Amino acid sequence: MVPGKLFVISAPSGAGKTSLVNRTLEILGITHRLERVVTYTTRAPRLGDIHGVDYHFITVADFEIKIEAGFFIEWSLAYGNYYGSPRSHVEQLAQGRSFIMILDRAGARAVKQAYPEVILIWIHIKDREVLRDRLVARGQENAEQLVYRLALAQQEIAQEKDEKLFQHHVLNDDFESALKDLKDIILGFLGATKESK
Repeated sequence: MVPGKLFVISAPSGAGKTSLVNRTLEILGITHRLERVVTYTTRAPRLGDIHGVDYHFITVADFEIKIEAGFFIEWSLAYGNYYGSPRSHVEQLAQGRSFIMILDRAGARAVKQAYPEVILIWIHIKDREVLRDRLVARGQENAEQLVYRLALAQQEIAQEKDEKLFQHHVLNDDFESALKDLKDIILGFLGATKESK
């Protein structure tokens, strides 16, 4: 059996990575045995969040037990909450299943160190004002969180410009064009003719 692939998709907040990944999975998920890794977090669920679909919501104590047990391939403390990705998905690659992780730049670097074969994809946009407008439109952050996310986004953009971590870059100024570019990258690794499983 041909092993699966592990993809990490990263982007500054508001660049549209989650929407692009969700649409890509709708198109390629079944035919290419491609799934999104559901992250564990200690943050409270937001309106509409579904446990086990959007995140695995657990307590701080349970998260710290998992850290000690080596459960996570990467984890971080961001925005006052823990976030982490389970290591078990790497073991499932041998079964021909492929996975997408949505992570920040630090998480992508950690996965690269733990699993050098990972495929790193950076989603970006040209205009930083668009990031701000998208974050405001989401309505999920208060003014202080918005300032923090924008500052972090600018920092990540500068870091990727100065020190390229990601092998592939997708410009998301136009959603359909970005979706095609992302699908083309993924299909380049998975192959375009896999049969449905």
